[in-house]
Amino acid sequence: MHTDSKADTTRQTILQVAAEEIHLYGFQACKISQIIQKAGISKGALYHHFPSKLELGYAVLDEILSPYVTKRWQPILSSPDPIQSMTQFFQEAMHEVSCECISKGCPLNNLAQEMSPIDEGFRLRLNHMMRLWQQDIEKALQRGQANGLIDPKVNAEQSAIFIIAAIEGAHGLAKSAQDVGIFAKCLNGLIDYLKRLQPAI
Repeated sequence: MHTDSKADTTRQTILQVAAEEIHLYGFQACKISQIIQKAGISKGALYHHFPSKLELGYAVLDEILSPYVTKRWQPILSSPDPIQSMTQFFQEAMHEVSCECISKGCPLNNLAQEMSPIDEGFRLRLNHMMRLWQQDIEKALQRGQANGLIDPKVNAEQSAIFIIAAIEGAHGLAKSAQDVGIFAKCLNGLIDYLKRLQPAI
């Protein structure tokens, strides 16, 4: 294995482990020593790639969470019928979500609540990610309007913001209650909302 390839592999391992630790414990409570141990690397190797814990946290957002959101949502939002594709996605999510997922919460929501008030670097990155997500949903809704599948009177920007707020709210309420049922009820409400975006027959 070439040195550059080995370094890239080490970097990705650190990022993946750090993402898991941050999701489980939060950024402030996660420990560098635990990341080093779970990644099977030396302290020097970690700091070679990430000079500080803060830089590691930023990289988790930029290189792990942001691409994950894009990859997860791109097929859904590229559909000709965004209402149908989002409805199907939420229905599947209700059946697939585990108690462990509910316990951990949404990693974006967790970090937004924890770090946005106290670190501008986190806040800017999280806001940028949410804005991109919102714009993708907005474009999908506008495409649905152009295809005659969504009421032309619908405000695509407001609806996109509301959809994200509902998703993140569902995660937050379910995590607080530690109740998968709450998550399902929230998503069922969101599905009802999406159906009301369709043109009246």
